[in-house]
Amino acid sequence: MPLFDFRIYTQEGIPTEDVFEKFFKSNVDVPKKLVGENGTYALRIPSLPAKTPGLWHGGWSNGLDGGQWSSALGRKVANTHEEAKAMKAKGFIAESDLGHGWVESTQNKLSQKWQKQADYASAYQENLKTMKPEDAVVATWSAKDCLDGTVDDTYKTEVLK
Repeated sequence: MPLFDFRIYTQEGIPTEDVFEKFFKSNVDVPKKLVGENGTYALRIPSLPAKTPGLWHGGWSNGLDGGQWSSALGRKVANTHEEAKAMKAKGFIAESDLGHGWVESTQNKLSQKWQKQADYASAYQENLKTMKPEDAVVATWSAKDCLDGTVDDTYKTEVLK
């Protein structure tokens, strides 16, 4: 016979601390709401599984401790150690392993690179106003800049070093 838990609510719909268990025959549809004679009612709530010796080390408590949300993994983890272990298993590198100031210097390099790209684009748009497209290309990206690698460095998509 299945056992279900119900929480009692007042006539105004305020939940009380009172919870009771009720048996139902297995061939009966269990109602989600039970109404009392005095206007109170009870709503079915999820029952907690019994803690039995067979479940003690079977992962029954996963998620019960609250844990914390890992935005990097997109799921809950028990603690930061578990998060670091999962991230390492996926091939990620901890920011602390990159060295002091690595993130800031990389962001600064990217910002400078994007600014150079924006400068080239702006110069090209200005040159297009007075020149034919092929002349605007030559005026924007000089042969010297193309040959010495300046243009390549500006538009390179590999990871910064």
